[in-house]
Amino acid sequence: MSGLRFDGWVPFRLYWQASEPGVEWVYMGANRFREPFFEDTIFFEVQTPFNSLFRFRTPLAALADWHAVSPGLKPAGFIFHLSRCGSTLITRMLASLPQNLVLSEPGLLDRALRSHERAPHAPPAQRVMWLQWLVSALGQSRTGLERRLFIKFDPRNIVDFPLLRLAFPEVPWIFVYRDPVEVMVSNLRAPSLLVTRGILGPDFLNFDGSLVAGMDDGEYAARVLGIVAEAAARHAVIAGGKLIGYGQLPDIVWGDLQRHFGIEFTPQEVDRLKQVATFDAKKPERRFENDAEAKNREATGHIRRLAAQWIAPHYARLEEIRRAQASD
Repeated sequence: MSGLRFDGWVPFRLYWQASEPGVEWVYMGANRFREPFFEDTIFFEVQTPFNSLFRFRTPLAALADWHAVSPGLKPAGFIFHLSRCGSTLITRMLASLPQNLVLSEPGLLDRALRSHERAPHAPPAQRVMWLQWLVSALGQSRTGLERRLFIKFDPRNIVDFPLLRLAFPEVPWIFVYRDPVEVMVSNLRAPSLLVTRGILGPDFLNFDGSLVAGMDDGEYAARVLGIVAEAAARHAVIAGGKLIGYGQLPDIVWGDLQRHFGIEFTPQEVDRLKQVATFDAKKPERRFENDAEAKNREATGHIRRLAAQWIAPHYARLEEIRRAQASD
């Protein structure tokens, strides 16, 4: 595989043959990631006539030479989040500027971060290289205008943060979160993969997996969200991540967030960010409407008790850390 070039191609799926990883590729040329999520863009790209005929696979190791020849954009920032809390708005705003390449929750990075499940004997150094090769391949400039790479990760990946930090020790990162009751209501209205039973392995859960069968959907969601919030607070203290509360959006993007990521937006770029913020992040054809009041009206006493028991203590810790950061 030495010497292969992948100009215009994007790895979109990580698969395993025994304990050896491989990737499947799709040709995108200069097309940008325009949909709210990485997988949405890939869904349309794989259905083009060309990709229906010419998709191919390689061992993940084939990316090593490509990384050496064409390292791609250096990550400018990583975005973690609690789920349903405004992180997609941030990625949509950043992606609206042509100099930014923004990848929102690429599934293959999630699988690479959990590579210990399929390759338990792979040393950390090997798993770090897998991540670096994948980010390099994903971070190739699409149009020639991009200068910065931002990646938003799946909510559960905050638990995998130590491995990501080994691979990218200098990249600034943020964690976005929201009032636990509002996050609970959103996840029970339309459950995300994070709170769907059977998705998370036993190594993620901090309780006996045999108890899951006896839980209602609300308790399971609350426990999982609590795990994410606890990990975020712990890593923010250790590794200096910036915490962003939902109520700070969208103004913080052209305020403290740009400074944290080492950016200086022009007045014209700020105008563009403000324009994007007036639309719904996941359904950009609609105007944004603040739904906090509606979610609080919808919250039952049971939801509030679960949020108070399993998420609220970690939320309070996140708020404490965020206020301390603001006073520094």
